[in-house]
Amino acid sequence: MTPVSYQAGDNAFVDHELSVNLDSTEAFEGPEKLLEIWFYPSEKDIPNDQSLRNIDYDSWSKILDLVNCKVLSIKSSSKVDAFLLSESSLFVYNHKLILKTCGTTTTLHCLSSLFQLIQNKLGWNFLNENQKFEPSKVFYSRRSFMFPNKQKSIHKNWTDEVDYLNQFFENGSHYLIGRIDNNHWHLYTTSPTSEKETIHHDEDVDETFEILMTELSPDRALQFHTSRKPGFEIDEEHDLGHFLGHSTSNNTGLNNVYGEVGEHDAFAFTPCGYSSNTILNDDSYYTLHVTPERDWSYASFETNVNPLKYGITNVEVLQRVLNVFKPHKFQFTLFSSGTGEDFEALRKLESLKGYKKVDKILYDLDNYYLLYVSYQIDEAHLINSLSINGGN
Repeated sequence: MTPVSYQAGDNAFVDHELSVNLDSTEAFEGPEKLLEIWFYPSEKDIPNDQSLRNIDYDSWSKILDLVNCKVLSIKSSSKVDAFLLSESSLFVYNHKLILKTCGTTTTLHCLSSLFQLIQNKLGWNFLNENQKFEPSKVFYSRRSFMFPNKQKSIHKNWTDEVDYLNQFFENGSHYLIGRIDNNHWHLYTTSPTSEKETIHHDEDVDETFEILMTELSPDRALQFHTSRKPGFEIDEEHDLGHFLGHSTSNNTGLNNVYGEVGEHDAFAFTPCGYSSNTILNDDSYYTLHVTPERDWSYASFETNVNPLKYGITNVEVLQRVLNVFKPHKFQFTLFSSGTGEDFEALRKLESLKGYKKVDKILYDLDNYYLLYVSYQIDEAHLINSLSINGGN
C-alpha cells in the first residue's frame, strides 16, 4: 500500500500495488513535457532552513494528481529525491525541481497549487507586485508531439502552453528550434532574477543534456517488451515490474552509462515500455524512458551529470546511448552555463557514421548556451556499423 507519508532521505519507497496493476497497452505519446523550476539559484541561497525535500509524500502525490500521474517508487541520496512515475520522473532538490512527464499528462496544471504548496509548507512567497511568480528561473521544453490531438487542455498546442505560462511568470521567452516538421523542439524560459556571473569552469558548470530518439531499430526495441500480465506479483514486497526493469537495465547497460552504478531504480511496463532513474555522486541524475511500439517508438535520455568527473565526454555518452537504441532519427540538446571542454566536444561533433546531420543550432541565452543538433539515418550506411567521431 502507498504510505501515508514520505520522509526525504529514506533510501527507497515502492508502491507495489500500483506497480503490479499498471498497464500501458494503448498507443502512447512518448515525447515528454519537461518543467524545471529553480526557486533559488542554489541551496546556499535559501533564506531559511527549509527545503523542497521537507515537503511530505502526500503533498507531492496531490501535486502529481493534477498532472495525472502516480508515484511508482522513490530513491534518495543526501542531495536529491528521485521519483519514478507512472509517466516518467520527478527530481526534487533542496532548491529546485525537475518534472518530466509523458503521455497525456497535464504538466503545467500543477503550477498554481505548487506555488501555493511551497508558500504554505516552506514560507516561500515568489509573488511580485504584478502578482506574477518570480523564482530564480524557469524552463519548460518539449519535442513536437506524435499525437497532438490526444493531448489535454492547453497541451494540444504550443501557443496555448506559452499563454498559460505567461499567466504565471514575467519576462518569459519562447523558441521553436529546428525545422518546422514533426521533429522540432520547443523551449520556454524566463530571465534569471539575479545577476550571477556565467560559469565557465567544467567542475562548476550547470548543464542538462538530452537525447530524443524516434523510430528505434526493431531488434533494439524488443529489449523493452515483456510478457508479464498486470496483476502478477512475486510476493507481497516485490513486484515483477521493478524486477524486470532492473533486469533490462543490467542487460542493456543502461544502469552503467557513466561506468559507475549509482542509486538505480527501474520499471518495465506491460506489455512494453521502460523507465529508470539513476543518482550519481549524490547530487546528479540521469533518466531514461522508452516507448518501443513499432509505429510510434521513442526513447529519451536526460542527465545533469558532469561526464568529465567520470573520465568521459558527452560525445561518449551519446555513443553509448545510441548503441542501445540505434534510432533512425534523433535530436540532442545541451543546456550549459559554460563552454568548456565537454560543451566544445559536442559542438564540434560533425562525423556520425550511419547518419546525416539535419540541423545544428547554437543559442546564446541569459547565462546559458543552448546547443541543438538533429540527425537522421543515412540510407547509404548500415546502421549496425554506427560509430561516432568528433570533428574540428
